[in-house]
Amino acid sequence: MDSESQDGAVRSSRRWVLVASILLVGGLAAGEARGDIYVHVMNCASDSTVKADAYDAKDTVRVTPASSKNVSTGNNEQLHCAGQGKGYCQMQFKFTGNPVRCYSSATEELGVHVDSGKWAVIKGFQIVTYCQPEVEVLDSQPKDCYSVCGNCY
Repeated sequence: MDSESQDGAVRSSRRWVLVASILLVGGLAAGEARGDIYVHVMNCASDSTVKADAYDAKDTVRVTPASSKNVSTGNNEQLHCAGQGKGYCQMQFKFTGNPVRCYSSATEELGVHVDSGKWAVIKGFQIVTYCQPEVEVLDSQPKDCYSVCGNCY
């Protein structure tokens, strides 16, 4: 076999390895993207901003969220996570700063599972030991805050 045909064979095999690698990596990335689910957060609590963190369904230690958004009063945001066959995101909600309506109580996170495509609506707050967001999970997008809770606080 001459060196020219050997070079051609080597280039051909390298090309196949490259194509196979691209297909494998692309297939894995597509699988990850298909596993992502989306949830929605709407803040109806007056004069507040809520930090919403979405964690993957199987995260046991919630250190780095899959997505995170600050949602101010009257606004809504979409977040995503890897549903990992569970179909939900582990959500953490916390008021940023210290809302006036919490009467200077310290704020604390509230954890809720939100299923794919659902809406988590922050209706206000509750004070137990700390001031926590009050969250209601709805099947579809509410028309507005008034339709959810009449007079949100």
